[in-house]
Amino acid sequence: MTKIIAVCNLSTIMRDNVKHIKWGLKDELVELVPLKVIQKKYIGKGRSAKVYLSYSGNEGIATKTFTGEPVSKLILFILTGSANPYTWCEDAIQCAMIRRRILSSLCHIWFEDKLRLPKTYNYRWNVKHKAFEIDTEFIPGKHAPLFNPLHTNQVNYMSELKNEIMKPLKDKLIESGFDGLVWQAGKGNPVAVSNFMMLNKENDRRQWIWIDLESGLPALFAMNPLSTLFYYIPKCIKHRGWLFDHVDSEKLTNYLTKSKDAITIKLGKYAYNNLCTDADLLSKTQKKWTHLTRHQKSLYYAASQKKITEESKIYYENKPIRWFIKNSATFLKSAIKNTEELVVKFLNKVYNFRYKKFIKRLYLYFSSAKYRWRLTKWYLKKEIDKWYSRKFFTESESKFLKSELQKDDKSSYLTDFSIHIGIKPFVKIFSFIIMPLLIAGGIFSIQSGTIIILVSGSVARTLYTVWRMSHSLISSKPHFPIIALIIGLFPIIGNLAYPAELIYQSTGSRNKVSKFIIYSFSAKAGSKIPIWGGKDSEIEHLFNRICHLILK
Repeated sequence: MTKIIAVCNLSTIMRDNVKHIKWGLKDELVELVPLKVIQKKYIGKGRSAKVYLSYSGNEGIATKTFTGEPVSKLILFILTGSANPYTWCEDAIQCAMIRRRILSSLCHIWFEDKLRLPKTYNYRWNVKHKAFEIDTEFIPGKHAPLFNPLHTNQVNYMSELKNEIMKPLKDKLIESGFDGLVWQAGKGNPVAVSNFMMLNKENDRRQWIWIDLESGLPALFAMNPLSTLFYYIPKCIKHRGWLFDHVDSEKLTNYLTKSKDAITIKLGKYAYNNLCTDADLLSKTQKKWTHLTRHQKSLYYAASQKKITEESKIYYENKPIRWFIKNSATFLKSAIKNTEELVVKFLNKVYNFRYKKFIKRLYLYFSSAKYRWRLTKWYLKKEIDKWYSRKFFTESESKFLKSELQKDDKSSYLTDFSIHIGIKPFVKIFSFIIMPLLIAGGIFSIQSGTIIILVSGSVARTLYTVWRMSHSLISSKPHFPIIALIIGLFPIIGNLAYPAELIYQSTGSRNKVSKFIIYSFSAKAGSKIPIWGGKDSEIEHLFNRICHLILK
């Protein structure tokens, strides 16, 4: 029997009310060694969980607490009657642990060291958040980097990830019965690229880590409608419910049987037997939570959140209609209370808003070029810091861009750029408040009002550029920003008119700053696309790639 020494903080375990320790080891003695763990630090969130970082010795521990975001929670309540099953259902969280164990071995078979899963240590119930959480290895890598203006001959990391990792992974998952996991691997889901991180190895090699295998939403909202129609909906019918990381256990067992020789040669007979045992355990555990009715899911979730007592839970278990009435009444009361709180909070903000300070800053913004330039530099430094924190820039590259911002020869066109950004809020107010009121009052027809709303941004930018050109006529060195005038006519990209003008008029380091602004804004536009966009999404990379092809 092998003795494994596992480092952990026993006081933390007791405090967090651990129910189980799952180390993924079979027939081995696990000795828990107390070691001080630094307090958890919040590092990010996804649709299913918030992630915290702590350290056990020199090893980073990433803790996924399955609290979920409000929009995802609402969608899940509508579809299933409860929040994410990983939040409240122990059988679901056990399935997640078993799937990770199985796929850790299979990914090694499929990809060797090109793709792996992080080590997964244990799960526990978090009393404070009223949710399950799992501890995994912290990956100090980065997501697939965006193209940036400071690098030449750049590697297309996104293409590598999609073609060499995600595409073959999806094929292997389907072949082995992981019907629902293809969502987290990117089938019709452009957000899934953020589930993979990259570690640089020796000799310029890269290793990809599949960090997130647990869905925040059922696999129904594929960007590609063909994936929804011909894959996800048929799988929902097959599994008799919304597809949520489901595994076809029979298909998995058959796959393991068929691949016995290859797995045994690669991992050994003991590991193969463990895989078969886990596949059988996964089948039994998955049935326990996927076969729950909507009424049971709703009831058990309420009990896990201490919204009802254990006695009430037992009472309503066989009374679905009574529970539905009670739950609906509770939801209505909660909705009214939350609405009241939101209204009070909004009124307090309106009452306490510092109008005098806002008007003073607004006046300075439009009357003082120096103030605009200071504000623009502050904003651009923040954007540079964001790219640096995402490890897209080195420290020296970040310092270079910031030093270039200090030079006065940037201020002319970049302050014009800041004016275009500054007039956006007024255009939004005009488009979404004033014009709808004028249309409702009959002053404009719906057709003409819609056209005015669509061109309002372009008109505002064009008026400013024409005014800028008229002022240029009386200077000693008149210049007409024709590029800015033309680009400013277009919706959305019109905001980048003056950085584009500066790129056209300049070379060298001046050009780099302007290019960064366009790279940054194009990526930001992709990240703002609802549902399928977001930071590190395929949509963000698409916008970034289009920008790179135009400017390289």
